[in-house]
Amino acid sequence: MSCRLTSLYNLLSCSSRSSSRLCSRNIHTSPTLSAWFFSKEKEKSAGHSSLISKDQSVYEIVSERVVPKDWENYLKQKEDLINCISTSSDIKAEHIASWNIATGGNLFTAIHLFRYDGWHEIDATRAAVKNNKDYLQLDRSGFPFITYKKIELTKNFSFWPSPDKRIGDNVYDIRSYSLKPGSMYDWSNYWAKGIKHRSAVRKDVPYAGLFTQLGQLHTIYHIWCYQSLADRKLCREGTWAHPEWNDVVANTVPLVTTMNTQIAEPLPFSPTK
Repeated sequence: MSCRLTSLYNLLSCSSRSSSRLCSRNIHTSPTLSAWFFSKEKEKSAGHSSLISKDQSVYEIVSERVVPKDWENYLKQKEDLINCISTSSDIKAEHIASWNIATGGNLFTAIHLFRYDGWHEIDATRAAVKNNKDYLQLDRSGFPFITYKKIELTKNFSFWPSPDKRIGDNVYDIRSYSLKPGSMYDWSNYWAKGIKHRSAVRKDVPYAGLFTQLGQLHTIYHIWCYQSLADRKLCREGTWAHPEWNDVVANTVPLVTTMNTQIAEPLPFSPTK
């Protein structure tokens, strides 16, 4: 097991010097789950998207690294481009959120989340933008501002809420996991239980649970919404009050090859605050 996963185990275990509340975090695995959320038999005859996704919606994640000196120019260009998308009837992308990475990742990085009502809307949009002169001009005007761009198409887990447009002054914990091939169903079954424990602390903490369809496969995104970093700490600690949370952690960590967490803040033009 890699040093990264070993470090995770060490973080989740408490030392003898920890408080009694934190010492209850010793991880143990129960011999069996009481029930599987997803049928192990269906796993043999159906794909991930049909069994574990919420609906026909497809979510596009656009990640862009920006030249630091051009950050303000980039924000203006991107806002104009998204306004063009929103007012063009032939472009079917619904803008859900835009964030910038504040810590835990590459700074001057923006992440944009769009929703499509099925693959047919993605096909229609791909065809439409090729003939939309306003879109093409605005899109190309932003090329000098970025050094890297990645687009992933994802589906939402059925047991997570659908990404919505939040209000307030929030921070977002964007956690990504690379899973071992073949472990998606086990991950889903444990997290179908785990999300209930996280939601029990406060229902508005889970924001989105996504898995890739196009991009780096076997990649999971868990996005959590908090009022502040201090609120994040309290909510995460509160989850450990649920005994079965130990089971979720102990059984999902071995499924992971790499993981990452980034704190993101909404951009000024983001519908999600």
